Amino acid sequence: MTQQLQSMTRDLAGLRQAVEQLNVTQEKLVHDNENVARQLKTGREELARNNRVIDDVKGIQIQMARESQTLTDRLNANQEQLARATANASAPKEMMPEVTNAIPEKPKVMQEVPLPRPRQSANVAQPPKPAPIARPQAIKPQPSFAWPWSR
Repeated sequence: MTQQLQSMTRDLAGLRQAVEQLNVTQEKLVHDNENVARQLKTGREELARNNRVIDDVKGIQIQMARESQTLTDRLNANQEQLARATANASAPKEMMPEVTNAIPEKPKVMQEVPLPRPRQSANVAQPPKPAPIARPQAIKPQPSFAWPWSR
């Protein structure tokens, strides 16, 4: 019977040691699971932030695409206008339709404005110079599509 008690005592000691080892392993697993849960939570928060940033970037890209299209349309319209202006300015006169019964416009004459005469120096005798004659100047019609600074 003592042998049985000694055998049972050894078995119980072995079982206690195994249970203790299981408890330590379980505590380690709990600690590891808590770390993994924290990392998972951090990862999800970072993923949510990244998704918000991605949504912001997509919105900015859409806005930039709209603005780019607007600028492209404006540039194309300006290029077409410039091409028309260039074509109109460089069109040969023989290709332009002739108007046979039109009365040519008389050039408009600017009013003569008297100009001050320069003073003669007192020590040099010079003959008087005639006053300049004002010549009539025609006013060029400006096309309606001309730039404001080109007038």
